Amino acid sequence: MTPSTPVTPSNLSPLDPASRRDSRRVAPLVLGIAIVALLPAAYRMARPFLTAMVLAAILAVALDPLQKRAGRLVKRPLVAALLTTLVAVGAVVTVVLLVGAAINREIRSGVFGDIVRAAERLTGGAPIDRHAIEQALADLSQVAGSLFTGGLAVVFLYVALVYGKGWVTQLAAMLPLDTSVTDRILGTIRDAIVANVDGIFAESAVEALLYGIVFWIAGIGLPVMWGAFAGFASMIPLIGAAAVWLPVAVTMAIHGAYVKAALVGVVCFAGQHAVALLLVPRIVGTRLRQPPLLIALSVLGGVSAFGALGILLGPVMVSVLAALVREFRIQLRPNSD
Repeated sequence: MTPSTPVTPSNLSPLDPASRRDSRRVAPLVLGIAIVALLPAAYRMARPFLTAMVLAAILAVALDPLQKRAGRLVKRPLVAALLTTLVAVGAVVTVVLLVGAAINREIRSGVFGDIVRAAERLTGGAPIDRHAIEQALADLSQVAGSLFTGGLAVVFLYVALVYGKGWVTQLAAMLPLDTSVTDRILGTIRDAIVANVDGIFAESAVEALLYGIVFWIAGIGLPVMWGAFAGFASMIPLIGAAAVWLPVAVTMAIHGAYVKAALVGVVCFAGQHAVALLLVPRIVGTRLRQPPLLIALSVLGGVSAFGALGILLGPVMVSVLAALVREFRIQLRPNSD
């Protein structure tokens, strides 16, 4: 009995051209199915870190001009990304330390003691509620989670600054779209992020100026400092600058300055909502060529759907959707080729 000849790469029969073409057509389909099959598991693993990832991606786009300047100084991408990350983190930490120092000084001066005593008089010595303690512990856990997310966002920001552009380029190359179409869509995403960041900073500056003037008229000590703190607090989702001007108004009311308290409360409340609903949507909408009302609704809808990140994601998603619809209409034209 003659032994069979072993099969080796050298004696395999070569594929004919038709089989090779079929293999090239089937290979992307098989790989695509494998990728889609693994996406749910990948999403479940990445879901706890999605907020930090999205925040880092947004900050990376907004900080791109700063990174380019750092790159011209040090000539090393890794060092430039590290410097950009440190500058961004340093700015946030500086603001937090200044706010903490101001609050500590006010606590020592006894201003917050008046608020606590007023709260005790209002509650009338009510017994401690167990549910309130559980809610306070839950809030403390949420704060700890936010700090953890912030720390991850810093790490992801550095990674995004180093590798982000390369990843975007590779992803764009995989899309079955013309390069010009991809560039226009990516440009829309970049403009939407930058426009929203500019709108947030514009809101902060305008509110800081407004509240500083109101605090000065009301005779509050260090109005410039408290106006600046209120401007920074305007970046806090949902609450905004009310985290500063509302305690100020309450403190003045406790001390019997009812007219000044009403002035601070009414003017600051009206100013905060006017800036958020009129000024910011107009600034963002002008750059994105979208109606201000649509931008305002996208912010509200984004916050409802995605939480704090919805302030940025809402207008970005609306702008990207508009860009996709525009490109779809272009592709349907007879002369689009």
